[in-house]
Amino acid sequence: MNQTEGTVLVQQRRSLVEVGELWALVGVLGYASANVFEAHAVKGADPLIGPLIRGIPSLVLAIVLMYRRNTFGQLQPHSPHYIGRKGIILFIVPGVLATLGLFTYFYALQLGGVAITIPVQQSFILWGALASWLYLGERFGAKSLLGVALVVTGLVVLGLGRLTGTPVTGQWYYAIPLALFTAIAFGVSGVFWRLGQLHGADQSTGILVNTLASEVVALIGLMLAGRLSALWETSVQNWLALLAGGALSGIVGLYGMFTSLKYLSVTRAYALSSLTPLVAATLAFLFLGEQLNAQMVIGIIMVTVGVALVQIFKPTEKATA
Repeated sequence: MNQTEGTVLVQQRRSLVEVGELWALVGVLGYASANVFEAHAVKGADPLIGPLIRGIPSLVLAIVLMYRRNTFGQLQPHSPHYIGRKGIILFIVPGVLATLGLFTYFYALQLGGVAITIPVQQSFILWGALASWLYLGERFGAKSLLGVALVVTGLVVLGLGRLTGTPVTGQWYYAIPLALFTAIAFGVSGVFWRLGQLHGADQSTGILVNTLASEVVALIGLMLAGRLSALWETSVQNWLALLAGGALSGIVGLYGMFTSLKYLSVTRAYALSSLTPLVAATLAFLFLGEQLNAQMVIGIIMVTVGVALVQIFKPTEKATA
């Protein structure tokens, strides 16, 4: 190979790495695959252990990020970079809320499977937008409201479609309110995340504080429920599936999404990320044997389009924010 050919190959590799759409799809695949691994795990494991094991990869990632960015001073009271007690609390609160949501998320997966749980859970975008409107002074546009209507209608169509065919369990309908609670918890958590970053905290600091709070709450929840023994009663296979889910969502999905924002407009990146419910349902159909019918697919597509509209035409911030 001559020098010219080598240069061309390097340029091709570089251009491929800089394709934002590819990174956005990596993020979607990461999140969707995580849902499938977690749904597989809770078929034979106690859902209560899910939040604790799922958070381990994120905790490792947070420590690595803080080390690489040298942001430990943001948590040290005598450091000039200290973000203050309020800044730390702003990340503890979403850690607690998100963990409560994760408890219901894993139960929803066990009862309703991926096809029901993930589209409902993805509505966290709506609840986050509503919380932003109430607490951050952001406002809705007409196209965002159209997205809200599509999501709500899509969820109704999805639920009616599930009435036919063979559900994951006979109590699949309980997955809807459980996943809805998860969505609300995730949506409100996002507002606190934004407030924490506006307070001057680095993302690595936020991830560490948030994950530590999450792991503490997950452990306390296990202890209060008297299910601490489930940690060593769970099979190695299910442990690995939950860890894989945590790594796929907390590392692969997150990295893919943030990297796509380097090369794409926020509009295009968010539009692609909204494909997660559709991809997750397809993977669950292929690998977990979850049944889908035409009406369910239509409902999932409506939710996907609605979420995309809400994310693309998200509320506009006031100048004071």
